[in-house]
Amino acid sequence: SRLGSQSDALTIQSIRNVRGNSFCVDCDAPNPDWASLNLGALICIACSGIHRNLGTHLSRVRSLDLDDWPVELSMVMTAVGNTMANSVWEGAVEGYTKPGADSTREEKECWIRAKYDQKLFLTPAPQSDVPLGQQLLRAVVEDDLRLVALLLAHGTREEVNETYGDGDGRTALHLSCAMANECSDVLLQHGCPNDAASVPATTTTTAAAAAAAAAGNIANRNPSGNNPNINNNNAQCELNRSISIM
Repeated sequence: SRLGSQSDALTIQSIRNVRGNSFCVDCDAPNPDWASLNLGALICIACSGIHRNLGTHLSRVRSLDLDDWPVELSMVMTAVGNTMANSVWEGAVEGYTKPGADSTREEKECWIRAKYDQKLFLTPAPQSDVPLGQQLLRAVVEDDLRLVALLLAHGTREEVNETYGDGDGRTALHLSCAMANECSDVLLQHGCPNDAASVPATTTTTAAAAAAAAAGNIANRNPSGNNPNINNNNAQCELNRSISIM
């Protein structure tokens, strides 16, 4: 284990203490010790292997105990957590049976791919005449983290990097950094903005660290959007439907 200092231990414990984080976000296995940075959620070791196969554009996996947790990453995890993540990603699960800790790997993989790749259970986006990108900008200004997470889940790369408009080139991340709110770290984990060099300088340690992290995150992302590790077997997965509504 990497945990050698009291500071490390406190950081990890603060992540574990977030609402819903006592159980894996995907199968409810107790005491999960892996994390998905994109999702801000904790997962068990069995589900972590499946998340790795999704590709980093969907889920970047990190160990609570074996990896370092700089401030900008720990803040993502404490800001979101499993309860909020599932309020976004499992908002439409009625009629489906979620796998449990004792379910087979195949059952867990079908669920996870349906959840994050096919977005089958995703909470619907708010009905609005306002384009998604502009909704995201407004949610950032209002510091509505759950709505930010929901819109990021629905949005394309272009939409989530949309600028304020009317000659104002600021993106959602620019606004978040200027306001020093908790949305900035979450936005960075979703690849905002496209050009990391355009992140504005701020006086906050978090925003400065997040801007540095963006350069690494975007540099490591496959620009073609194709991940060679993705197993394209979605069609073979068949989720269990609840008998009660069949």
